[in-house]
Amino acid sequence: MSGFTFLRPSKKRAREMGNSQAPSQDILELILSKVPLKPRTRFKCVSRDWNALITDLRRSHPPTTASGLVFSFKKPSRNPIYQLNLLQVVQDQSQSCFMQSSLTHDLPWLIDSCNGLLLFGAKDGVSLTYLVASPLRNQWLKLPPPGHGVSVQVSASLAFDGVRQHFKVICQFWEDADIKNGTLKYQIFSSQAWEWKEYNGRIPNSALWLSKDFNSEEWYCPSLYRKGQVYWIWSLYLLVFNEKKPSFELMELPKTKPPLMSLYCGKRLWESEDHLHYCDSTYVGFYIWEQMEHNSNGCGSMWRLEHYIRVDELVSRNYPDDLVFLISPVTVKPCAFNEDLQVLYFQLPGTIVAYSFETTKSVKVQSDSAIGKSFHDNVFPFMFNDVDLHGF
Repeated sequence: MSGFTFLRPSKKRAREMGNSQAPSQDILELILSKVPLKPRTRFKCVSRDWNALITDLRRSHPPTTASGLVFSFKKPSRNPIYQLNLLQVVQDQSQSCFMQSSLTHDLPWLIDSCNGLLLFGAKDGVSLTYLVASPLRNQWLKLPPPGHGVSVQVSASLAFDGVRQHFKVICQFWEDADIKNGTLKYQIFSSQAWEWKEYNGRIPNSALWLSKDFNSEEWYCPSLYRKGQVYWIWSLYLLVFNEKKPSFELMELPKTKPPLMSLYCGKRLWESEDHLHYCDSTYVGFYIWEQMEHNSNGCGSMWRLEHYIRVDELVSRNYPDDLVFLISPVTVKPCAFNEDLQVLYFQLPGTIVAYSFETTKSVKVQSDSAIGKSFHDNVFPFMFNDVDLHGF
């Protein structure tokens, strides 16, 4: 322990320290107001005083957020016929929302959202052409056509970290996957090189494809981009692409016990407290799993069941009794997660609902008869980042 000198307080200072009281309420309130909502809520179990203080803090210092929602749908008798909507959440528990902007456009598909940029697709014969938009600046970039054309059935994802002045669009040809040889064809567009390149990627643990329950046509969108990796839900598995190596990895997703049938287009991925989360929709409810550790062998034990939300309770709180039984679980889809508010957004027929993990209550945040009319309609998370596409 050489090099360190330990000082003992004087007797007078020791008496002062012994007589000192706990930090004042104002200081404690200031400290706790800086703590994110989820860990702060856990502190309620410290004592009754802390429970009361944290409950009051939720009212006096509602969490702020830079994230919201984006969705696009048809408007009848309008030209252009599509409308892009940015929904910004303000203050308390998502109960106060406003339409930040509403833009008209003529692109039929809103494909992906990533850190302030949006990816759109338009049909060109049998192929898709892509455009990237920065809606806060109303800027649009039309990408050059892919080398061999891209089918409407191919999945495309945006990769943009919000910092670097370039982005990538990654297209997966999942319909053409070579299951026998464990390879997957894909294309990447780089805004730096302003060109597409085609690759063949090898899946090291592609033997998982041979499972009798694996269905290569069950490809769930949207993707999730985090820490230089793109995540897709592919039937029973999580397909991960590392853009730096580049390389693929296939991981097994958790399953309910007893096994329940999952709903198509009802699965979502998000990040919270630096952990990956997976929502699996079934006919009885939504199972939300947290990835506790990364295991490249595809072991399902790395997931922990964190939440369960019943479909009937979610619907009955937002619709009159006479309409509850007209709403199928198939039409109730999770669409986005807000970490700052600890809220999961659901798309229901004609409305968007916010479910709070803190209060286990749900509230309507947007109503429009056009929401959910089309099977292709999607509600995406959106970060209100002011991205200037002129620098790309």
